[in-house]
Amino acid sequence: MPIDLKQFRENLTYRAQAPVAQIISDLQEIAEIDRLAELKQKEYGKKALYYFLGIVIAIGLIIVVSITLTNTQLLGGLALLLIVAILGLAIAFIVALITRAKFGRINVINYRYQAAQKILQMLSRDMDANTNVKLNLSFQPIHKNEYKTTTTPHPHKSGWKIDNYQHEWISIQGSFLDKTRFELSATSLSKKQYGWKRGSSGKSKYKSKIKSGGLDIHLNLTYSQRRYGAIKILQSEIDGALKLPKLSNLRNLRLTDKSMQLAVRIAPNVADNQAEIYQTVTAMFLSLYHVLNLAKSLSK
Repeated sequence: MPIDLKQFRENLTYRAQAPVAQIISDLQEIAEIDRLAELKQKEYGKKALYYFLGIVIAIGLIIVVSITLTNTQLLGGLALLLIVAILGLAIAFIVALITRAKFGRINVINYRYQAAQKILQMLSRDMDANTNVKLNLSFQPIHKNEYKTTTTPHPHKSGWKIDNYQHEWISIQGSFLDKTRFELSATSLSKKQYGWKRGSSGKSKYKSKIKSGGLDIHLNLTYSQRRYGAIKILQSEIDGALKLPKLSNLRNLRLTDKSMQLAVRIAPNVADNQAEIYQTVTAMFLSLYHVLNLAKSLSK
């Protein structure tokens, strides 16, 4: 279904429960909206610059003619025309800035819809084409009060504080052909340090520094006990089955006779890299399914 642009601009969130093909079509529409927003931002940014330069030139002309012209009647007429031009350019400048900001609102974070689309395409290979998938995809920036988890004093800088942020920007739920249900989510982590720092001149200036904490990915598989009944026998072998990318680290791994939970953290320097996110998610699914396939063969 078409994206409601007004609603999308307001909440910057896409939610759907539909077949993968429909969701991918919507994500492609979001990508097109984002591409158009980027182009329009540049266009109106240039227009605002030109209008501003026009204002500067008009003011300069007023100064020049007021110095060079001695005919007061002609000077008054030219000054009036230039003042009208300045007012017109000022209005156009403000409108251009407002329009640029409007398009900036829907110039969303590219890697999120790119990663979501690639992950869904990968998952769809083992799903019924008519099976619904539930997707929540947020394009909100992480540094908002609603995503702030804690505020602590800086351990080394007196008077400084550290805000910690967590934002789950994607969650996907669905089921495969073998009836195994999956729940996948990704949560961005970030820290913001801020406070006042005295410079060499003796004046205090407000300083802030933002540092990514990485990306936590959680995967939960819930499967049939009858099909994979021997899963608990493989408890000691599951660690060896994990094959993760070099920049991803295991955070948690839990296995029961009904489900497996796997948590991985992607390094901060690639936490917004859609290719790294996709590779990590793919490796997580392949690793857990390697264990499930072993359990299936033992259960026969």
